[in-house]
Amino acid sequence: MITKIKGLLFKNTGTSQTVLKNTFWLSFGQISGRLIRAAVIIYAARMLGVAEYGVFSYVLGLAGFFSVFSDIGVSSILTREAAKRPENRAQIFATTFWIKMALLLGTAAAIMLFAPSFSKIEAARALIPFVAFLVIFDGIRDFSLSFIRALEKMEIDAFVNILTNIAITVSGFIILALSATAQALTITYVLSSGVGALIIILVLRKEFGKIFSDFDRKLIRPIIAAAIPLALLGFLGSFMLNLDMIMLGWWRTATELGYYSAAQRVLQIFYIFPPLLSSALFPTLVRLIGQGKEGKVREMAEQTITLLFAIAIPLTIGGIILAKPFMAFIYGGEYAPAAAAFRFLMVTLLFIFPASILGNLAFAYNKQMRFVTPVAIASIGNFAFNALLIPSFGIVGCSIATIIALLAQNIITWRIIKREVIAFKTLRHLPRIVAGATGMGIITFLLEFFGLPIIPNIVVSVALYVGLLFLFREPLIRQLRATLGSVWAQ
Repeated sequence: MITKIKGLLFKNTGTSQTVLKNTFWLSFGQISGRLIRAAVIIYAARMLGVAEYGVFSYVLGLAGFFSVFSDIGVSSILTREAAKRPENRAQIFATTFWIKMALLLGTAAAIMLFAPSFSKIEAARALIPFVAFLVIFDGIRDFSLSFIRALEKMEIDAFVNILTNIAITVSGFIILALSATAQALTITYVLSSGVGALIIILVLRKEFGKIFSDFDRKLIRPIIAAAIPLALLGFLGSFMLNLDMIMLGWWRTATELGYYSAAQRVLQIFYIFPPLLSSALFPTLVRLIGQGKEGKVREMAEQTITLLFAIAIPLTIGGIILAKPFMAFIYGGEYAPAAAAFRFLMVTLLFIFPASILGNLAFAYNKQMRFVTPVAIASIGNFAFNALLIPSFGIVGCSIATIIALLAQNIITWRIIKREVIAFKTLRHLPRIVAGATGMGIITFLLEFFGLPIIPNIVVSVALYVGLLFLFREPLIRQLRATLGSVWAQ
């Protein structure tokens, strides 16, 4: 038994087992890490108050906005090229590292020069220097983890993420007990991110020890050329992701920033699963495409998108119904006004979940440049609708603007993928899932109406949904059982 578990979770023995192992470790690391960090974030929201928490969240939003300039896609190129050309991994790592460092230092300088003019909130301006350090530390860690993923050693990824988030949480609780201010928490957050960067440097000490000797100047131009389309996509995607907080900072108060951030924080926990699954699948997709197995690629795409919808649809329905008690349970009654934005933001799961696998399909086929247009349209649309709706409707208007932008992006993206990359089918796989989620939603609403506490309501709702999928003989259930059975038999 122990030998089989070790083989399943710590060795790469076959396609199905490797994908399952990598998905498990990425999911375990990210979910565990975020749950650990969520403890201090929720505690901070209660201790700091809405306004101070809004300042802290705004600082993190600035870091996320500027971080796109510190990568321009080189980390993704590192993953793809190191997986594709193992014989040149040392040279690829060393060269991309120095490109990354140049970008990080340039971004840090830009933050110091331009970020203070982004906000009228004086308390946030005082924390700008720490944003620069946060971008550098996070950039080094994320770059290094991209190389780990190329090696398909996601167990190391999980280890680093968990340790980093433990450092953030423990130090966060300590500092909040001593000084419950946005400044103190920001400094602690930055230092903990530095701990995570140091850990991954120690893990990859052999690779970092050869960053001078293995540097290959000839690789600079092809790496940058391959990264340019990803840079455009990354900039536009980050622009849209962080634009809400920045524009709310222009027109509304720190209190409203706190409400909107509280709703976003919960959504970001839900958002982590699709990229994890896509990252675990990516090396397999690249191999299948290289072998010309279009049928296998199509089958994998359909199954993955169906699985993502099977998670997103019930989450959306349940989140809309339970928004108010859920926000009160997580943050306390003070954050009840955040429920209005949370209901609308839950709809974004229907767009965000499938988008991750579509992006990886395009990247695997080297069609990422075709994604620039839909992402650009969504970014411009989000800016325009934010400007139109935020002044009058605040965080609800901001949420609606996000939904409109993502809807437009997804309509265009799906058409491009099906026409130019691979023609997969989706709708035919969804009737049982929609029926199960609808049945669950009815029961969830009734349980909430009659006053059942939220945790028992969630437990009953999830059990009912899974039971309905079994009852309806949903193919995903059979496929999952077959995969687990075959892997366990190896």
